Amino acid sequence: MIGCPPTRIRRLWAGLWALLVLAMAQPTPALAAQPLGAAGPDAGPPLRGVAILPFKNNLVKVTDLFAPEKPAPASTDAEAIEAELLRLLSRTPMMRVMAAGDVRQTLADDHSATAQAQAAQQLYRIGLELYLSLAAARAVDKLRQATALYREGLQDLVDPRPYADAQFMLGVALVDSGQAAQGHIALKDGFALQPDRHFRPNFFPPSVAAALAAALTDHLTTADTLRPYGDHQRMYQVARRLDVRWLILGSLRHGNSGVELSVAVYSADRRLLEAELQVPLSQALEKLEPFLSRWLSCAPIEEERPVVRSRDRWRLDTSAAYAPFLRQPTRRAFQSLGFSTGLAHEFRPNLEWFGRLALHTSLSDQYRDLLRSFNSARAVAGVGATVQSGPVRVFAQLGLDAHLLGSFAASIDPDCKLFGTGHRLCDPASVLDLDQQVLVGVNAAVGTQVHLGRDFMLSLRVSLSNYFLPLDSTDRLNLPLATEFGLGYRL
Repeated sequence: MIGCPPTRIRRLWAGLWALLVLAMAQPTPALAAQPLGAAGPDAGPPLRGVAILPFKNNLVKVTDLFAPEKPAPASTDAEAIEAELLRLLSRTPMMRVMAAGDVRQTLADDHSATAQAQAAQQLYRIGLELYLSLAAARAVDKLRQATALYREGLQDLVDPRPYADAQFMLGVALVDSGQAAQGHIALKDGFALQPDRHFRPNFFPPSVAAALAAALTDHLTTADTLRPYGDHQRMYQVARRLDVRWLILGSLRHGNSGVELSVAVYSADRRLLEAELQVPLSQALEKLEPFLSRWLSCAPIEEERPVVRSRDRWRLDTSAAYAPFLRQPTRRAFQSLGFSTGLAHEFRPNLEWFGRLALHTSLSDQYRDLLRSFNSARAVAGVGATVQSGPVRVFAQLGLDAHLLGSFAASIDPDCKLFGTGHRLCDPASVLDLDQQVLVGVNAAVGTQVHLGRDFMLSLRVSLSNYFLPLDSTDRLNLPLATEFGLGYRL
């Protein structure tokens, strides 16, 4: 059932009007002659892409799990539905459509994911050797690392078999080591990756064979057919990797009325399923086009908005700050506390410019060599490099730092501390007075941002500055090491 958000009601009327005009222009009653969306040069800019993920085919039987011969290949109905979706969506000029094969190829061409898959395969082999050497506990550790790398690299969308091998081997090792509950979960996850897996009869001990059959039964009974590849956060990761705004998800399974088809549309904008269809397979072809038409009428069509990449987005954060000087004129370090705010904008993939403003209050040191607390202000601006994986974003920045010190004065002379710097007993040569001076230098920083939901994020930044101007003031007070932790928002 599909419901349009209230802010998109006007788009529903626009979509219905476009469908009516095109239907009048295409009088042929055949299914292939009825386009799903607007066409022509005045239809407006195209939407971001939509990717059809490979459908999961759960048309398997538990009795075939240990059959003497491998069962015949599962029904090709899943591939037929994928092809029909591709045909219908490809006729919509407002969209760039990726077929399931293109999805596999795009992810397979990702060099970082390929390196992860190779590392995962090596860990799987080590885990298998440890299990065969009766070191089950160590085998479990290596196999868990292997499955985590396979999952992070989205290898279940490229070729699920190696990932499933590691997942099944993890489950077997857990069951064999007496961890039946965890082993059941691992085996069930293996069947979620590859439901039609077949094993040789009498290959496993009876306890493992029973656990495999129970896991497959559990999977076929409880699998979420609308989310065959994981939760919304993982689907957002897939959409980012493919550079699309929507994912078409689907699966087949045996139901009360025969084979049932489940199709869902995941929106990377809203991070939820914004359209769902569950029908008997016999009605699939007649239901798919109305389903897609209703969804398209609710989809935004008047603008092109890159929503799955962080590029062209502004990031604002406000943080608590702690910044002691590594080089100071006092015998014991004095502390500087305050807050900072920053703004960053990614102007190229993985490149950004940034600016920050910080206000600090410096507290007295242990020996009170710092004659009075002082306030200071810092302004930093420069460029940075970024890398993002899922909700975690890491950055490195280099910029210029201008630091207004305020009323800074320090001395180790007791007379200056007791009577003041203007007293005749205070030696002026013992006083370092940097009152209202501005120190200028370079600033280097590293940090990370962890997204909380769609736009909010936690931010951690560590930086070090080295001042070189003015030449006569930086040899005594220099090298502020700042740690900033706070909350940010992606505008």
